[in-house]
Amino acid sequence: MAAAAKDLVAQAEQKLQGGGFLSFLTGGPKYQDAQDLYQQAANQYKLAKEWQEAANCFTQSAFCANKQGSTTDEASFLFEAGNVLKRISTAQAVEQWEKAIAIYSAGGRFQQSGKLLITIAELYEAERVDHKQTKEYYKRAAEMFELDDHGKTSLSKCNLKYAEYAAKDGDIQEAIRIFESEGEKALQNNLLQYSAKDHFFRAGILHLVGGDSVTINLAVEKYGSLDPRFATSREGELLAALAEAFESKDTDLFVEKLGDYDAVTKLDPWKTEFLVKVKDLIQGPADGELDLS
Repeated sequence: MAAAAKDLVAQAEQKLQGGGFLSFLTGGPKYQDAQDLYQQAANQYKLAKEWQEAANCFTQSAFCANKQGSTTDEASFLFEAGNVLKRISTAQAVEQWEKAIAIYSAGGRFQQSGKLLITIAELYEAERVDHKQTKEYYKRAAEMFELDDHGKTSLSKCNLKYAEYAAKDGDIQEAIRIFESEGEKALQNNLLQYSAKDHFFRAGILHLVGGDSVTINLAVEKYGSLDPRFATSREGELLAALAEAFESKDTDLFVEKLGDYDAVTKLDPWKTEFLVKVKDLIQGPADGELDLS
């Protein structure tokens, strides 16, 4: 396969060598022919699992498409180059994807830009190396979907992910603002109303992290007023109980209520991380971590 791919690359290079004194006969470089050959070579290299060579052929295909004025094909080939490069180097993959994003954005294809930005964010998220990068890519994706009339569901997804990472970075108020805003938006959609309680619950946890009992109690009231079902939901009842335990500095009650909830509905890692912070505020981190197992 690799040998066949090399032959195809050699043929493609010949198609690009259309200059010289015979150019008036050959008509100059044959970019479409070269593009097709590079694309075939890329697929052969993919079959041989030679990812770097496959990516090089896709970027050459993108070059040929650019020379023909086809930005749509150019972006598609850059996207494919990133797809194969992600197997060997996230940084190299992102480099090619960023070029595709620039083309999509310049052409008003904001949904395609947003989808590719999500792909990058999820790749960084899976690697768990640099959550600041993850946060920024979710933010950029949200900005793209905000410009697209059909991207509102994806916009909410990106906003919520951005809020999660903003909270991890200590930007608690920004995260609260987003969770509350998404909760209110969900209440306006019959299909999404049920998810509002989780958004309000997350915002409430962050209010607890803020450590102001008055603000916490006001938030509990506010969420119940916005969504009467929240007050009687398991999340609403738990948040009210946690606010009470926080105000009275009752660690045992705090842990008991969380244990009761967790026995039925497992708390996800993000919630657990911030609830540990709240417990530390009540009793201090030296007394041990919150055990929800």
